[in-house]
Amino acid sequence: MTSILLLRTRPAFTKAAPLLSLRPLSSVASPSPSAADIIANWKTTILKKPVLIERDTIRPQSLQQLAMTLDKTTPTTSATALTKKGAPLPVNWHHAFFPPMIGEQDLGQDGYEMTHAPPAPFLARMWAGGGVEQNPSNLLRVGQEMLMKTKCTGVDIKQSRSGDTMVFVSLEKLIENEQGWALTDTRTLVYMEKDEKRPHAPKPKVVKPRRQADFSMAVHPTAITLFRYSAMTFNSHRIHFDHEYANKVEDHPGCLVHGPLTATFMLENLRQKLNPGLIIKNFQYRALSPLYVDQPFKICAKNTAVVPTMDKDVFESYEVWVENPEGGLAMSGTVEVVREAKA
Repeated sequence: MTSILLLRTRPAFTKAAPLLSLRPLSSVASPSPSAADIIANWKTTILKKPVLIERDTIRPQSLQQLAMTLDKTTPTTSATALTKKGAPLPVNWHHAFFPPMIGEQDLGQDGYEMTHAPPAPFLARMWAGGGVEQNPSNLLRVGQEMLMKTKCTGVDIKQSRSGDTMVFVSLEKLIENEQGWALTDTRTLVYMEKDEKRPHAPKPKVVKPRRQADFSMAVHPTAITLFRYSAMTFNSHRIHFDHEYANKVEDHPGCLVHGPLTATFMLENLRQKLNPGLIIKNFQYRALSPLYVDQPFKICAKNTAVVPTMDKDVFESYEVWVENPEGGLAMSGTVEVVREAKA
């Protein structure tokens, strides 16, 4: 049963994710008055919505399922260090928990939950980006009970150069264990108008990476990969498993790879290369173009200089990105690494 609780003050050492966009935005165009009125009325309501409280437990079985989804060669019965009681939860693996407890009758026509979704005509939804920061002194660990507090922190309406009105909805999820604050998940979703009369959306411009990767790995997202991740996260958004819907209704060439799944691949590429005793503290990222089923992509990472503006405990920093089949950027981000706090 979901309960309601007032949000406590956010810890001083957490960071908010920047407002993110999927396409270049015009600096002169403004949204139509009708669209602005629709969102203005809804914004007043959604920002006053009480904090949503959810509870879950970090179960070894869920971690094993996610491990097999990320790495198809993971043995079904393997007892890895990741699933041992007390083992730290890898960054971004919290998506395997807190499934949305919403009946089918309360979902949108696209299968997605509507808790923080704007009203019609803004019905086409995509993942725009976000960030994750964990508390090095209080990591989430296998076997712990968790409490998550979700609040809408911002609504912004913009218009792209192509004339599409886009509504950006920012959410903040604070996760606690028995010792208090452990992780903050900030995410931005973008909603666009669904108009069947609108011509096909223009193909995103190919933006090439600025750097050469220090290390990378190839990922082939199969239909099974997307199905398993959808099932594990109880995500019924049809763009991830229903080809006909994704193609004929949302105007995509195929099913889309989940935004948080792509972000998790980015972190896994780096996490497995880190020296013992180092952990990821902060990860910020933004989506630039969609990735599709059965279209291989490349996960890249490059070590960058630690600069004075970073927290004093940052030991290493990285640029991370995803290259689509055309070699263009699909997702980009930054990672800050610190030494694991001693118990």
